[in-house]
Amino acid sequence: MDADVLTSLSPAVAIAGMVVCFLAAALGAVSGMGGGMLVTLFITPIVGAKAVLPILSVYMLINNGTRVWFYREALVWKHALLIGGIAIPASALGALVYVRLEGEAIQIMLGAILIASIPLRRWMEGRELRPGKGTVIAVSGAFGFLTSIIVGAGMLIIPILMGLGHLGPALLATDAAIAVMVNIAKIIFYGGLDALTLPMTGLALAMGLCAIPGTWLGVWVVRHTSIRVHTLMVEALILVGGGSMIWRAL
Repeated sequence: MDADVLTSLSPAVAIAGMVVCFLAAALGAVSGMGGGMLVTLFITPIVGAKAVLPILSVYMLINNGTRVWFYREALVWKHALLIGGIAIPASALGALVYVRLEGEAIQIMLGAILIASIPLRRWMEGRELRPGKGTVIAVSGAFGFLTSIIVGAGMLIIPILMGLGHLGPALLATDAAIAVMVNIAKIIFYGGLDALTLPMTGLALAMGLCAIPGTWLGVWVVRHTSIRVHTLMVEALILVGGGSMIWRAL
């Protein structure tokens, strides 16, 4: 993507982009997921598929950084540092291969894992079971690798955090903190691979500024919604997200 793409945008497209970034941030602040997918659907025809993940890394850094601030009192640092610390080196490997790997098979597997995670979490919850350290490490590594290759890999973390007992603001704050750490690393990796240019960074920063008020709106919704209702909303979005991944790949 070069600077000509930005200068050729019509006012209508620019305004639509601002609205999409606002809504995506609100969705992410409510559910912890889905925002990146919504932005991807809009910007891919504009910037091209190759530029999407590097641009999203900057956009999601701002988006999730804002969410961490709003939910800071509920953040569980222990699990954020554990998962983020495992995911970062794996994301470096993902960044090295993201331009070469076909994502259809991975999206099918990811979608199936997400859908299966809901009955598995409920089964574990009913027996007062929690994900073991091995499961957390394996999923964190898979998330780190996949997040540099496909959009939506962050949804893998939501079921793990829910399985660890984090719901509502604690779920959203901890997930956002993990995303901040991983996206900082991805920006460094993509920049080192010359996959993130100055025009792409400028576009992503503008998108991120539009996301800040959307995050505030999402936080307001969560704080006026019961934990049970919010959990059901997140599970519904996991089902939709997992199913859509399989549908697109097929």
